[in-house]
Amino acid sequence: MDRDEILKRSREENRDRDFVEEAVLARANALSLGVGMIVCGLLSVLSAVFQGGPAYSVWTAMWSIQAAIFLFKYGKLRRRHELALGLFYGALAVFFFVCYLHLELGVF
Repeated sequence: MDRDEILKRSREENRDRDFVEEAVLARANALSLGVGMIVCGLLSVLSAVFQGGPAYSVWTAMWSIQAAIFLFKYGKLRRRHELALGLFYGALAVFFFVCYLHLELGVF
């Protein structure tokens, strides 16, 4: 395979991609996750102050989102740390869901 053939294949593969938009979306996703964590923390503190306990439901949602992101990234990139973080965040989501069921809803 010569240089021109490699360049031709590369152009065909990347024909409809907008790399600037992809970079902006990646940065926006990272920023939105950070904002989500801050909002969850704020809601949890407000719930603890005014209702006597943290808001487990918001943390269940946040850790579920994080788990889904990292497990999807693992599926596409096959990086072990993505799998480890995805499983860790999934375990946190399950933990907060159990806390939500038990402490807020009175189930079991």
